[in-house]
Amino acid sequence: MIARQASLLVADEIFYNLSGKAILQGIYHTDIAIPNDPITAPQLLFFFMAESDITDPFQSLMLEVTLPGSDPVRQPVPIFPNIVAASNPGRSRFFYRQPLLIPGPTLRAGHIEAKVIHEKGEIVVGSPWIILHPSAAKPEKAN
Repeated sequence: MIARQASLLVADEIFYNLSGKAILQGIYHTDIAIPNDPITAPQLLFFFMAESDITDPFQSLMLEVTLPGSDPVRQPVPIFPNIVAASNPGRSRFFYRQPLLIPGPTLRAGHIEAKVIHEKGEIVVGSPWIILHPSAAKPEKAN
């Protein structure tokens, strides 16, 4: 049995096409650089991906994101207990994919904390830092 695990993508927006596919736009591939500290963004999207062994499915899931200097934002994930693995007898893992959208977040320099909370504990997910963009540094005064 492989342990439960989770990962995260951070993006600006999510769109869904007519077939229900999620399209993430503006994915951050490194830290999030801001020009001022603090700054308000239009929105920030956290796309969580969690997985479990087919013999140990999640009974409950809660997503949590804590931006530097802000209170945690939590969102429950619906669990469908009637998922039948028999449709694919070779399947060994369950996958859960869920976005958490934070509208109008205040971004401050620091580490973003993200985790998946489940009935047996929590999985801390690797997440980016918010940094002050180097060009925002104040120039030194000339003597």
